[in-house]
Amino acid sequence: MACRALFTALLAVLLLPACGGPAPQEEAGPYTLRVSLAGSVETLDPAQAEEETVIYHLYENLLRWEDDGAGWGKLAPGQAETWTVDTDYAGNAAYTFTLREGACWSDGKPVTAADFVTAWQRLADPANALPHRELLSAVSGYRAVQETGDVSALAVSAVDARTLTVTLDGSPAWFLAEVCAGAHTMPLREDLRGSWAAGTVTNGPYTAAERTPALTRLERSVTYYDAANIGPEELTFVPAGDPAADYAQLASGELDLVTALPDSVLQEAAEDWLPEPETRGYGVLLNPAAPPFDNPDVREAFRLAVDPAGLALGPELRPAAGLAPCGVADYGERPEEAEAGRWDFRIHSAERVTMPEAGEYEENCRLARRLLAQAGYPQGDGLPLVEYVYVDAEMNAAAAQALRRMWQEQLGVPVVIRGLSQEAYDALLTPAPAPEDPETGETEEEPDGPAFQLAGWAYSAAYSDAAAVLSFWESGNGANPTGYANAAFDLVMEAARTAAEPDVRDALLHDAEALLLKEGPVIPLYYSGGSYALAEKWSGLYRNPDGVYFLYHIAAAS
Repeated sequence: MACRALFTALLAVLLLPACGGPAPQEEAGPYTLRVSLAGSVETLDPAQAEEETVIYHLYENLLRWEDDGAGWGKLAPGQAETWTVDTDYAGNAAYTFTLREGACWSDGKPVTAADFVTAWQRLADPANALPHRELLSAVSGYRAVQETGDVSALAVSAVDARTLTVTLDGSPAWFLAEVCAGAHTMPLREDLRGSWAAGTVTNGPYTAAERTPALTRLERSVTYYDAANIGPEELTFVPAGDPAADYAQLASGELDLVTALPDSVLQEAAEDWLPEPETRGYGVLLNPAAPPFDNPDVREAFRLAVDPAGLALGPELRPAAGLAPCGVADYGERPEEAEAGRWDFRIHSAERVTMPEAGEYEENCRLARRLLAQAGYPQGDGLPLVEYVYVDAEMNAAAAQALRRMWQEQLGVPVVIRGLSQEAYDALLTPAPAPEDPETGETEEEPDGPAFQLAGWAYSAAYSDAAAVLSFWESGNGANPTGYANAAFDLVMEAARTAAEPDVRDALLHDAEALLLKEGPVIPLYYSGGSYALAEKWSGLYRNPDGVYFLYHIAAAS
């Protein structure tokens, strides 16, 4: 049976080589899809699940994702049929959602606004320590909930059974997509607490019929308001195995969709193929409190001497062109001349690239050497010993070796590289606490900064917005191990936070990224990516970044 890989790189669809077997036949009647998921299905609790594809088929949020015609999801009414937004004089948005009259749970009970209040309060409650509660950080009262544990402070309420109101701090562009259409804020019935997580009573197009460590089987829900337009009768999810073995099962017809392809297939892909976007990246932290990186010229020299395209990356990684990874949404208006495909922050940045272009690398290295000499270290002479640390893993080690070579060859600077355990790495990047006065218990001085000079850094966006990555670098952010602070950067980020117009906000975030990279506390290296293949007999698949696949409308290919 022939197989087709639905690789999409903004525009392109890549067809994989045909595999032997009988020609596909037109499907008739009910059909089942068998899917190999790269992520594990460890829970059906929307607030805790990391594998979102299954959750999207069991539950539905206020909004849902529909096919935009190019294989990507676009926002559409879900459990809410309409919504309105009002903004006060300070730019704070207040949303009112009206639920569908026919929206109901799979046991026939109506979905109510109170079901969303229950879910959001549970997610925000610090006592539950749920991993995705920062998604609600834009909702008024969220900080008060974190400080007091009183979930009633969260500004979400049920006016009546079908009317939900939410008040925000500011007007974050990502609220509808990430909160109102996200997997982790799906509704929760209070009366089902303790049993609901089994997925047997859901409000989405499917219910969970079977759940084992080796298999999750979903059946179409007859009570879903759009059940007549849902294609597959059953969905069966199995954990991904060896990519080559899974790909062979796709070819033989044992699997219909695989979500991780073998390197041998990817290496044969067309040159214009790009990995599926994932909102994760990897870079280098430079400690501006540790010599010689307390000198901005040294930081910029080290940045300019790095060529992300020269890291010899695997086929599913992309050289970084800025800090925000591919797949992070851009909420400004899309220009008419923009090419078809997914519109995101990195694509919008194509003409505002903040990292060196490949063709500019030689000139950048000449500038780097001049900056190093200007800092008092011509050809690296007199520079203190430089050490680069990273979490010991094969890919991280390969990046460390490539960086060491670049800095040695282009700057004349020998760099010691050292792989650490995760525990040792975390300890090194955590500032030492300030000593206390034994009599008063008060701190005697400012705490020491972290001890590293250069460190490999894996990062991700907590939600699909560039500010989710950039805000890490604002002054006073205790999670930032470099202690970087810049008043101009803070000012631009604050202006973006209060901007009412998405286009203005996005422009400010692009400016903030450019300023951050010029200042040099971080050097982005690469973005993570993914791959998938759908059997040729099927069509109608669409998806979102980070390996989320929507299977509702898959049907026999015409």
